[in-house]
Amino acid sequence: MKNFLFFVGSVLFLFSCAHRQDSKPAPATTALSLPHQFSLSDLSDTLQPIRINLSDVPKPITIKVPNQSIGSYAHINESGTLTMINLEPPTSQHLPYLTDENDQIISNTSGVPYIQGDGGLSQFKNFTTDNGLALDAVNSAMLDRRGHLWFGTNGGGVSRFDGILFTNFTTSQGLAGNTVRAILEDSKGLLWFGTASGGVSRYDGSVFTSYTTENGLGDDAVFSIFEDAEGNIWFGTYGGGVSKFDGKNFTTFTSADGLADDVVISIAQDQAGNLWFGTNGGGASKYDGQSFINYTISEGLPSNRIRSIKVDHSGIIWFGTIGGGVSRYDGNVFKTLRKEDGLASMVIRTIVETSDGVLWFATELGASRYDGTKMTTYTREQGLASNSILDIVIDANGKLWFCTDGGGVSRFDGESFTNFTASQGLGNIIVLSTVEDKDGHLWFGTAGGGVSQFDGQKFTTYTSAQGLASEIVSSSFRDQKDQLWFGTGGGGVSMYDGEGFTSYTTTQGLAANEVYNITEDYRGNLWFGTDGGGVSMFDGDGFTTYTSHQGLVGDVILGIVEDDFKKLWFSAADGGLSRFDGNSFTNFSSEQGLADDAVIRLVKDQQGNLWVGTENGLSILSSEKIQQIEKVTDLEDYKAMLEDSVSLFQTFTTSQGLPDNVILQIAELPEGKMAVGTNLGIAIFDGPKEGQPLDSLRNIEIFNSNTGFPVKDLSDGQNGMYVDQNGILWAGTGNNKTALVRFDYKALKRNHAQPAVLIKELRLSEEVISWHSLSKDYELGRGASTNTFPRTTEELMVYGNVLTDLERADLKDKFKGIKFDSISSFYSLPQNLVLPYRNNDINIDFGTDELARPFLIEYQYILEGYDEKWSPVLKKTTANFGNIQEGTYTFKVKARFTGPTEDVAGQWTEPTSYSFEVLPPLYRTWWAYLIYGLLFISLIYPITIYQRNRVIKAEKEKTKERELQHAKDIEVAYTELASTHENLKDTQAQLLHSEKMASLGELMAGIAHEIQNPLNFVNNFSEVTNELVKEIKEERARPEDERDVELENDILEDIESNLEKITKHGKRAGAIVKGMLQHSRSGKGTKEPTDLNALADEYLRLSYHGLRAKDSSFNSDFEMDFDATIPIIPVLGQDMGRVLLNLFNNAFYAVNEKKKEAGDSFKPNVIVKTSLIETNKDKKGIQIKVTDNGKGIPQAIVDKVFQPFFTTKPTGQGTGLGLSLSYDIIKAHDGDIRVESIEGEGTTFTIDLLIPSNLS
Repeated sequence: MKNFLFFVGSVLFLFSCAHRQDSKPAPATTALSLPHQFSLSDLSDTLQPIRINLSDVPKPITIKVPNQSIGSYAHINESGTLTMINLEPPTSQHLPYLTDENDQIISNTSGVPYIQGDGGLSQFKNFTTDNGLALDAVNSAMLDRRGHLWFGTNGGGVSRFDGILFTNFTTSQGLAGNTVRAILEDSKGLLWFGTASGGVSRYDGSVFTSYTTENGLGDDAVFSIFEDAEGNIWFGTYGGGVSKFDGKNFTTFTSADGLADDVVISIAQDQAGNLWFGTNGGGASKYDGQSFINYTISEGLPSNRIRSIKVDHSGIIWFGTIGGGVSRYDGNVFKTLRKEDGLASMVIRTIVETSDGVLWFATELGASRYDGTKMTTYTREQGLASNSILDIVIDANGKLWFCTDGGGVSRFDGESFTNFTASQGLGNIIVLSTVEDKDGHLWFGTAGGGVSQFDGQKFTTYTSAQGLASEIVSSSFRDQKDQLWFGTGGGGVSMYDGEGFTSYTTTQGLAANEVYNITEDYRGNLWFGTDGGGVSMFDGDGFTTYTSHQGLVGDVILGIVEDDFKKLWFSAADGGLSRFDGNSFTNFSSEQGLADDAVIRLVKDQQGNLWVGTENGLSILSSEKIQQIEKVTDLEDYKAMLEDSVSLFQTFTTSQGLPDNVILQIAELPEGKMAVGTNLGIAIFDGPKEGQPLDSLRNIEIFNSNTGFPVKDLSDGQNGMYVDQNGILWAGTGNNKTALVRFDYKALKRNHAQPAVLIKELRLSEEVISWHSLSKDYELGRGASTNTFPRTTEELMVYGNVLTDLERADLKDKFKGIKFDSISSFYSLPQNLVLPYRNNDINIDFGTDELARPFLIEYQYILEGYDEKWSPVLKKTTANFGNIQEGTYTFKVKARFTGPTEDVAGQWTEPTSYSFEVLPPLYRTWWAYLIYGLLFISLIYPITIYQRNRVIKAEKEKTKERELQHAKDIEVAYTELASTHENLKDTQAQLLHSEKMASLGELMAGIAHEIQNPLNFVNNFSEVTNELVKEIKEERARPEDERDVELENDILEDIESNLEKITKHGKRAGAIVKGMLQHSRSGKGTKEPTDLNALADEYLRLSYHGLRAKDSSFNSDFEMDFDATIPIIPVLGQDMGRVLLNLFNNAFYAVNEKKKEAGDSFKPNVIVKTSLIETNKDKKGIQIKVTDNGKGIPQAIVDKVFQPFFTTKPTGQGTGLGLSLSYDIIKAHDGDIRVESIEGEGTTFTIDLLIPSNLS
């Protein structure tokens, strides 16, 4: 029967997961619609919610949990079949108890048994010979400064582990013996290996050097190695006492010198500088540098066989004994920890201390953890490879590595994760729901195994045999009365009151017998979300059911939440969300911004935000939005809300960092963290701060099998992920290995350091090379014993055997031409490498010191001189470069950690570099080019001499002919030139005349306009005066008594005023004519003192009015910025006036053309400025600038404007000689004229004229 129920539960669970295995694409952003509202008051009587009172139906079945088998009862199972169930007491299974070597349970002084570990499967990763370890019996371990682990085995030599590969060293490489009892890295970075019978080996990364009794070692069996504060190395031997090595000589101390015993197993140094030696029968000896003081059972030690000594961070000395447990010595008294304190065994082999002050004891029956108050022991039951622990080492990230006797090495990743399965007593491996009772006990509803209660010591499982309605428990809830409610997958809902189960089904009015969610409202009513029946409200007297007929968003209800305003929210499997205020339903879906209409999970956090897990992402409805919704009175209010925001919901998907879009579980952790369970594990991130929206998934961490944690796809029942009162997260998964996960987020071991990047190997064309075999000084043996050459060690590591002389000669011949000056230790990399061109295909292997999760390290690299940019982000640890051209190159590689628990995740390390040089091929070397040059010269010289002589001879003949012909041509050309010169003179005269006439015409137009103004005044005032004369005549013709004398006097005064104005303007016209005559006379070649400011003012106005006379539509602003301090200098006034008039005409023409194109928005303007300047000849001068804001001159032609006949004006509008003549005139005045122009912005012409020395 149980097998059948398990099958049904599993099928239902898998069916519920099947539709959500693949994430949908993120929804596209669309225009938001108003939510749908349904009021119960608008429904007909036939559509009102259905109410069934318990008084009107058969009573629910109540079954007390029996203490013994008491018979059977009729039970309808999930398939609807009536069966008889035998009533039996619940089954219980204790977690694994801690037992001793006789399998006797170890209990504390109160008789309470100790539980192994956390009772479940801990996070251990085991390594054996299958992974490359030299041997599964591992005696000792050490972490070196490169972050790599070294394991000394019991017959297989020593293994180095870099997080990916094991590299093994034996006597073949020079190790003194294959049974390694002790390992040390000294302050100089040298490694020391103590062997069982071969003495001690020192390894410098290239060669092993062995020391034995022949060199002064006390005995060849070395069990412990220690370096004191002064750098001396101490070796504890088996029978030879203890030997001190100062780098040159050995000094040995034995029992004859006061040592407690000649078998020294452990060594330590206390904070006072005293050395402590643990012996195999004489207790412990303290050595102060002068004498020994011995401590035995008589002084309080529990045993005289001291296997391990550890000085903790506070200075306390801990002694691990054989048979006596652990003894703590504070300098005054010994205090012993024994089995009754939780020790797994009284045989303590090693003691280590973690960074947080926790002590770990390696015993023959497991590893015991002691935090100062509590002892916890881990054994094979929790995943340890073997219970017989010989040594413990802590890596750079704080992870512990346990060396076992026969099981290999176990890595412990911390106490944050523990898994519970059916082996520990769980009713079924698939946990669908979780609830905590008033006593802090957890109840796990399973898919086919009923519900299992966990009190921290044991699992007690309840099924239909104890009265539970069904073996499939998909929802669990604790009400205000501390009663537990379990919604089942076909049996309705069962209430447990501490004594028995009372079950309600459709017979009593429940909407459906498959119950997915249970919630209690503030009135104490229970709400049940069902599969296909909508939601049922239970008030203790009966059930009231709401379905889609009343407006509920759907009839498969997976979630129910009451918000802070006491309104209920329901989530449906295929319709979205419903908000129920007691009278109406308001439905929200993807049309209002929800990630998807298939809502799997609905949770409210402590701030009142609603978290909605869908099949296509995580949506959040903030407490602020909920408050706004609470104030809504009609749909128009929703319309305003939607207009003010992009969406009612804030949605996050894989694009924002989630591991998967199918959101199955949501839980709130302490300290503001949120946990989201998906098909691909758990995501934990910072929740929103109070009053602030969640704009991103800050500090997100992903926990799943891909990131190295025991979490698979989560189950999808109510509270399938649950946070207990201690802040521990419990998660049900759909995997038989992970099953129920206990996750203590606070206990995570966090790494605060970036990984160290190492370059490990250099290959040529994918061929691994023993670089020491290519070195010229490979014969240099540096060991105290013979035949320990670096080449031997490397050849064995690379090729698996030592090369013969012939093989070595072939290797050198194959790679001849390769040069380097040294080889790095530990990873044999040639330094200052120079490669021949034929060896220009290079492969570089690299890695980091990350030992636990190297698969989460990402890399980028670049070969400077070869690559233009860094490589894409990669996880592979090899870089390949082919066909490298000659040159010097530097390879750089950097790394970053991408997984959780890393405070520096995402931060790139500083690059690690390696440089080398590739030589050119023979045909591209410098001496090859020299030979090419010499050959070319040797060939080209005789050819050049011959060719030159032949050419010279031919040229002589041609020269004679050319000279004769040239003479004839000169005579003809001279005649033609004379004629042409005369024609040019005539043409030039005509052109000059034309230009002068054109200038004269423009000048006369300006003069005419200037004269026209005063003449207009004369004409106007003459006409007015005539009218006044007529008027006064008429007035005087009247009779005397009618004449107005005062009027006549006024008219006479007006006539007199008008005559004065006529005289004034007549004189002005005369002055203009006089001035023009003076200028005309001055142009005959005589320079006269001239006021350039006045000249510029006059010709600017002449130019302006002349253009206005030609074109009435022409208009432009003009500005005059004259320096009044400039002196009067001698110039040809008429010529200088012609230059200025030409520049002014051009400027007005340019702005007028731009005005025609730009329209009224453009304001034409011409600026004329004069100023004093210092010339480049250290003389003073006068500068005249004419600036316009016209179209400008293209840069391509700006240099041509002073050339004769060059014009920018259309054909027929310019002679092209104006600026050319201006240029000649200015040069004739020993001055300078230049132009600056920006196309589209305007042009400036600048004239510089020297001031005569007698005037400056």
